[in-house]
Amino acid sequence: MTRHLLLALLLCWVATSAHAVPCPQPLRIGFSDAASPPGLLGVGPGFPEPPGWEVVAVREALKRLGCEAELLRLPNRRLSASLAQGGVDIALLFGSTPERLRSFRFPLDAHGRPDVAWAPVFGHLALFGRGGEAPDPAWDGKLLPKGLRVGVLAGSVQDAIARGHGWAVEPISALDAGPTMLQARRFDLLLTTREVLTPEQRAELVEWAPGVAKLPYFAPASPQFAQRHPDWTRAFWRQLCQAVRRLEPDVRPVDCGSAPATTWR
Repeated sequence: MTRHLLLALLLCWVATSAHAVPCPQPLRIGFSDAASPPGLLGVGPGFPEPPGWEVVAVREALKRLGCEAELLRLPNRRLSASLAQGGVDIALLFGSTPERLRSFRFPLDAHGRPDVAWAPVFGHLALFGRGGEAPDPAWDGKLLPKGLRVGVLAGSVQDAIARGHGWAVEPISALDAGPTMLQARRFDLLLTTREVLTPEQRAELVEWAPGVAKLPYFAPASPQFAQRHPDWTRAFWRQLCQAVRRLEPDVRPVDCGSAPATTWR
């Protein structure tokens, strides 16, 4: 009897602890207006049903916190600018770059680096070529033959990595435009995360091995919001990570609070 009572009290504490932090209002959470299936479905300002697991995970996190939010979809550049300026409070999903670390607020570890233990998503970053074109047999994950042009989403982590390796970069303005531009021979290779490609797109491409990196992706907050609501922001990051872990364990491969092995290039 005593054991059952203790268990009931523990479950009650777990259920109520997530609601202990007051809900910020208004609360605006932003997503890209471009599709990145299966995480984010549809294009434009609205959310289809089903909307993709990114949206479902955010809804689950909000429910566990007992909070409501306005969910928005914006073009990528506008989303970034709005997050930096406080027009959007939290946005999904961003890798960390030096510029973003200055403009947004990420969960940080004891060393002041983005805390991969609470990154909700890990993406497998790789080069993709056109179907029927064999990868360079000398490819080692870093060195490319001279003259090859690599398409990357402008301003992204992929962009920073490609430039850091000294590759010739062709900027892409929209995430979902990359495969089409590759097939149209606007560049020779596409650098992107495997998870954003649809099965149909992957069937028409050749992934180069080894991969370039395993990248953590976050839901950063605007500086203004994080300063006003630090406890709630941390609670949301934890709940979002745990929601993704439940929904899509392949993209969050270990329990939240633990860092996967080999998370960076």
